[in-house]
Amino acid sequence: MSDFEFFDFLVVGDIATEFIIDLHNRSHPNVIGGSVLYAAGGIRCWNDRIAIVSHTSSKYQNALERIKNFYKIDFQGVHFHKDQYDDRQFLGYISPSEVVFDNPVAFFSSRKIRFPKDLIGYTKKDPEADINGRLKYYPEDFPSHYRDATASIICPYNISTQIQLSTILLNASTKHLVIHSSSQYMNLSNFESMPVLLKDLTAFVTTSDQIRNLFRNRTSDLWEMADHLCSLGCEYIIISDVQNGFYLVDRKSKRRILSPAYPVECVDPTGMLSSFCGGFLAGFKKNYDAVEALSLGIVSASFTCEGSHPFFGADAISGLHQNRLKLVRELVKIL
Repeated sequence: MSDFEFFDFLVVGDIATEFIIDLHNRSHPNVIGGSVLYAAGGIRCWNDRIAIVSHTSSKYQNALERIKNFYKIDFQGVHFHKDQYDDRQFLGYISPSEVVFDNPVAFFSSRKIRFPKDLIGYTKKDPEADINGRLKYYPEDFPSHYRDATASIICPYNISTQIQLSTILLNASTKHLVIHSSSQYMNLSNFESMPVLLKDLTAFVTTSDQIRNLFRNRTSDLWEMADHLCSLGCEYIIISDVQNGFYLVDRKSKRRILSPAYPVECVDPTGMLSSFCGGFLAGFKKNYDAVEALSLGIVSASFTCEGSHPFFGADAISGLHQNRLKLVRELVKIL
């Protein structure tokens, strides 16, 4: 039974079991994460009425039920499968922008940390790859009462899956659609496919490394890259850069907006950009202002990088979100 009769936000993505060594050299084994939960956590900093669609293992049923009861997030759109997919992800952080995904035995040994038995037999996977091997979604995967949601996020998948999902959502009630890019397709060979992906999007969120890889040998200017992608039919292009923060290009007003990240010590970058997407969409749905949406996204991301689970920001003490938002508003610059 749903806690709500209707939902404002719909998030589609993967669920994973994460094994993290953070920047303080602390181990976090068996974290129930994945991009879809981090994005939901970013929204939950500001709003409720959140619904999730995913395909995952039945082993997560009890954990998701606890999340539902505590954070009031609906999982009726999660399709549980009895097949035991290996959805483990290892992330060993060297710096906020440098992470190791393979050979966890050596990484744990070098840090003199006890190796978790649940990670035995792990082999490297792309953390943004399709975890459970399901490459397609269909309209019937979305419960009927989810189809009235007007704001949606598509988490990292391959390009064909994201195009398929955007078609399903935009043909339903979604008016504001955010897509979080994936390193799987952000490369020169997919450059000509981007117009199909970006058409009619509200926002496309990527990283400076990924967009440079997409535009390799064409231009080295991040603003020019964002301008080009905007011209393909996307309302806003947002680029996350470790050094300079967040770049945003507004297609309609031709504005270029720059903001540093919130000044907080980054402990665990896992899911930070997914959380940003959630905060951005929550802000945009509130008043359709891109600057305000950017600010809410930055605040959501700031909480996520301080902790090591998707709902760290939702657990923050009352008033802290607004205090951070006040500072971020002062840091945003319209160029």
